[in-house]
Amino acid sequence: MPIEFKLKSGAALMAALSAVYPVSGYAASAAQVDFAAGDVKALAPDGRSRPIAKGAEIANGETIDTGSGRAQVRFTDGAQVSLAPQTQFRIDDYRFTGKADGSEKGFFSLLKGGLRTITGLVGRSNRENYKVTTTVATIGIRGTEYSVVYGNSINVTTGEGSNEVCNAAGCLILNSGETAYVADNNTQPVMTDKKAEIPPPPAQEGQLPGFVAGNNTNSDGTPATIPPPAALPTLTSGPGYSLAAVGVFDGSAGMYDFDGLEGATSATFSGGGLAAFSDTNWPASVTQGAPVGMLTDGTIGWGRWIDGTIDDDGSIYAMQHVHYVVGMPTSLSDMSALQLANTTATYSLLGYTYPTAWDGSAFTIGTQPISGSLTANFGASTIMGNLGVPLGANTYSSSWSGSIAGSGFYGTGSVTSTGSDCCFCGSSVLGFFAGANAARAGLVYEFNGTQYGDIHGAAVFKK
Repeated sequence: MPIEFKLKSGAALMAALSAVYPVSGYAASAAQVDFAAGDVKALAPDGRSRPIAKGAEIANGETIDTGSGRAQVRFTDGAQVSLAPQTQFRIDDYRFTGKADGSEKGFFSLLKGGLRTITGLVGRSNRENYKVTTTVATIGIRGTEYSVVYGNSINVTTGEGSNEVCNAAGCLILNSGETAYVADNNTQPVMTDKKAEIPPPPAQEGQLPGFVAGNNTNSDGTPATIPPPAALPTLTSGPGYSLAAVGVFDGSAGMYDFDGLEGATSATFSGGGLAAFSDTNWPASVTQGAPVGMLTDGTIGWGRWIDGTIDDDGSIYAMQHVHYVVGMPTSLSDMSALQLANTTATYSLLGYTYPTAWDGSAFTIGTQPISGSLTANFGASTIMGNLGVPLGANTYSSSWSGSIAGSGFYGTGSVTSTGSDCCFCGSSVLGFFAGANAARAGLVYEFNGTQYGDIHGAAVFKK
């Protein structure tokens, strides 16, 4: 899976830059060079090469190649990127019209080398609008400053805020000062003490101008008008949560809800994800091991633990590849109002975990996005949905239906496969509604009878 960065930055008018620094034969300007030393070049998509120096413009589709030199560029949204020697950084698709109106976009590729960046306006209101890709991992930026060193592996250090590092083997959330190491696309990101350090310029070159967090200026030195970054959504540790989870418990595949659908779960959150929970109906405490893919929109959270433990009244059991959804359940008064109004609501996919499967001896981990939707008929207390889950060489599809009870729901269905292994495959889902007026729905699923064993995963939906 490719790597992905999300960025945010200040303000500079593209039209003004185009007037002052015209570039004949290239697309509209995306960035201006603030500093360049050595044999720094811009490579066009058709292979043409041109030297660049301070004041030069960089266009959509061009690749900055620092060679043995270095460069710093400032994008029209105010973002700043400092490029180390032996770095190639490509502008894949950049759009900014002077304000964050939803049409902005910043898609980039780090082909090799290292960079440090302070984010701008692109991605500030919607971080999905910004990404930087490599072949090793996907990095979703949720903060304002980070550094990356990339060769055959990558190190990613968060300076301010937090970011998420994901690849085919899992995800890891980094907070300020933390660093991730990713060996390759199929190896899980892990914490490391070795930071991604961009070497400073030689003394005779001086420090890169204006490149400190919180000091964003326009190219003429005037302060850039940059709104503060939006607060990251969080869930607060405490009682009253609903939870559904599925995974491998003590070596036997199965689905477990820990009575969380009755609101009996007390949850502890750390680093943006679920770190532990305890259940009062079933007196047990559950603690994560290595977490991956911990995400939340502030209403519902979802993620996967590679491992964990259950303390069941002093007896300790192991857990592996546990997928979960967690959130404050929709109130019974809201559920009753939806039922009395005979409301039918449709939901689209908001997020998911990559699926895992256990065949009794080995795990198979999915690397492709899943798909799905659901429809809730609150008046009839029924629910139905579909899931498409790629795993290994096949894609498994299920249409399922079931019942709503309180704020929770369950369902079962059949499963088809693009392979020839699903004559008797079945599915089961377990979930709940979260937020006011059932704004969110979360579920975990199990597909059984496949050639890879039982497939597990989690999915969340928005109304």
